[in-house]
Amino acid sequence: MSSRVRFLACVFAGWLAVACHEVPVARAASGPLQPHKVLFVGNSFSYYNNSLHNHYRKLVRAAHGVEWQGSARSMTISGAHMAEHRGGLRQRLAEQSFDAVVLQGHSLEALNNFARFESAVTEYAGWIRRHGAQPVLFMTWAYTLRPGMTERLERAYNQLGEQLDAMVVPVGSAFSRVTAERPDLLLRMADKRHPTLAGTYLAACTMFGALHGQSPVGLAYTADLSETDASYLQLAAWQTLQALQDRSR
Repeated sequence: MSSRVRFLACVFAGWLAVACHEVPVARAASGPLQPHKVLFVGNSFSYYNNSLHNHYRKLVRAAHGVEWQGSARSMTISGAHMAEHRGGLRQRLAEQSFDAVVLQGHSLEALNNFARFESAVTEYAGWIRRHGAQPVLFMTWAYTLRPGMTERLERAYNQLGEQLDAMVVPVGSAFSRVTAERPDLLLRMADKRHPTLAGTYLAACTMFGALHGQSPVGLAYTADLSETDASYLQLAAWQTLQALQDRSR
């Protein structure tokens, strides 16, 4: 048995021993989209660490082989709120076709200005669907010193996901799980907000699992993290998604 397989077996056993641990609830996806072309729209939460879309793309290629001919693109503005993408997104949708468009808002706007956030996302969801793609909501994570943000973000994103019948990818819920289970594995930088490489990798694993309905566990791409940490983050992302799916039944 390889060291990687032994490690994963130990992690599974550990999770079985703490099966009663409560996982934050976010809206589960109605089903995988299996997108071939994905556009990520957001701000620095998406573009840190050489951009989430690059890590997502490398996970997909690790799963499907280098012959995979899909694409992942990114459209980000530093510190942007969702409404600031109006002109750029309209143009991008007119010029290129996508299967899914991932919308990542400012980390506080769903909490502090929900009406504006809701208006922009609702407008964009209409555009996205008229261009033959599906809107996807990227639930962001709590700040290090404000863990209570997670539950509020889940409620806000779930509400909007239900209204729009859109997939919500619970990246913030995965962050909450890892922060509780592995406080030694830092997901946020010294500013206590932006993602470390481990945080971006966890987001990419959660995004991959949600969009493709496939576990990232065992994928060879590790973003140069240690095998132990990468394997744990792969599994944490998948366990978060599975827990939400189980609760939605």
